[in-house]
Amino acid sequence: MTVVGKPGGPTEGRAPALRPSVPEDSPIIAVSPSMRRAVERARAFAGTSLPILLVGPTGTGKEVLAQAIHAWSARAGRMVEVNCGALPADMVIRELFGHRRGAFTSAVDTVPGYFEAADRGTLFLDELASLPLVGQRALLRVAENGQFSRVGETTVHRVSVRLLAAVQDLEGASGAVPIRADLVHRLGGVVIRLQALRERPEDVWPLAEHFARGLGTALDPGTRTVLERHPWPGNVRELRHVMARAATLQPAGPVTPAAVCEALDMADAGDRQAQLRCIEEPGRQSQRAELVACCEEQDWNVDRVAVLLGVHRATLYRRLKRLGIQPPVSPAGGTGLN
Repeated sequence: MTVVGKPGGPTEGRAPALRPSVPEDSPIIAVSPSMRRAVERARAFAGTSLPILLVGPTGTGKEVLAQAIHAWSARAGRMVEVNCGALPADMVIRELFGHRRGAFTSAVDTVPGYFEAADRGTLFLDELASLPLVGQRALLRVAENGQFSRVGETTVHRVSVRLLAAVQDLEGASGAVPIRADLVHRLGGVVIRLQALRERPEDVWPLAEHFARGLGTALDPGTRTVLERHPWPGNVRELRHVMARAATLQPAGPVTPAAVCEALDMADAGDRQAQLRCIEEPGRQSQRAELVACCEEQDWNVDRVAVLLGVHRATLYRRLKRLGIQPPVSPAGGTGLN
């Protein structure tokens, strides 16, 4: 999900009708109806001056969509991204608006803030619900008239900044402090919602193929059911990380269902009831037969099998358990795995 189209958009201040399909230059993988609608709306309003509020769970692609909106807007300035959760309460004002030399003890130079850096461009406020209340009050004022003063100054500066913001929910339950209702109304000129990946399963396979191509590899067709069965609590971000791990585990040839399952096993356990049951994956019988043959060839020696497969002992044990492979019983009464 990288921004690939050429910047461009309708005349600022006018909102054209929503387009019937996703634009050809869209940087977003959008197969599901809900994601297509989100991209269409973003493209339609990109060239206006209206602020846009992106709403959706973490990892659903709000930052990527914000980058696309800026690219489509044709604004002359750059896009400045601010992680509101990383702004300390005692520094939020000077981070947003800058400060004058001598305004405080360590202010040896005059430093512009994020708003000046984004002049004639776009300011993207990610995790808005984490912005301290003092910052929310200040943001509301500048959002109304585009005017502010640096810390330690009385001079009023005016900028032309297009505001984009992202929240997980409009009630602000995901943030450290409540979001001011008037700030939501001010920044929510257009509200675009992005659903969790589990609610738009049509996007899983195209996204996985996209990430695989970016990693210089391909996917075995059998991985499709494996991927679509997983609940993806981390959404698109989790899928991207799983693809990166699976490609590393399977450096030669297409990524197999076994590599995807192992990549999923390496993630945080989370809710085990919601984790994918890879034992039901397509091609399980052929994988089982291949692994049994490998173990028999190495006389069920776990170290030699692990070296041959290029995995750790613990990974091999998990794979055997997942595929329901029981080592043969030795004459002494124990298992043959050693």
